[in-house]
Amino acid sequence: RVIDPKKPVIVTAFDWSKPKSFHFLRPIDMPNIIYQAHMYEPMAFTYQKAGKPPRTYPGRIYGKQVDKGTLREYLQPVRDFQLAYNVPIYIGEFSAVRWAPGAEAWLNDVISIFEEYGWDWSYHAYRESHMWDLELTEDGGNKERATKPTARLQVLKKWWAGNKRACE
Repeated sequence: RVIDPKKPVIVTAFDWSKPKSFHFLRPIDMPNIIYQAHMYEPMAFTYQKAGKPPRTYPGRIYGKQVDKGTLREYLQPVRDFQLAYNVPIYIGEFSAVRWAPGAEAWLNDVISIFEEYGWDWSYHAYRESHMWDLELTEDGGNKERATKPTARLQVLKKWWAGNKRACE
């Protein structure tokens, strides 16, 4: 901060910056601090293995109905932190594996919550891994490029098109 007091600094919570970790985070008394969270909840859906019995969103996962309301519950510690301390929030990672049934609905629901709360976000990871790649088919048994935009890519493009702040 002595060298550059204006540069934003991103601070993450412990445990891979999971939303529940925000219960333990305390704000830093410095200007231009941005607090980052990652969203992969419920992990039984977002990280499911290809070839195993699929977990669908929305749907029952480990006996609990998971839908947009449940996603809000997962994100509530971050929202509480934001409101308590009036700080900016950045979702630096979120995704669901490409073969997860309903991944496009999960993406749409989490992004709509991020936008509602005024959080900045970036998708993880556009082409970095075959697990998350928006341009590969939803079939987890292969790594083929889709011949038309995937449902997941269409969701992201819809939200990117509405992001006027980045274009101003």
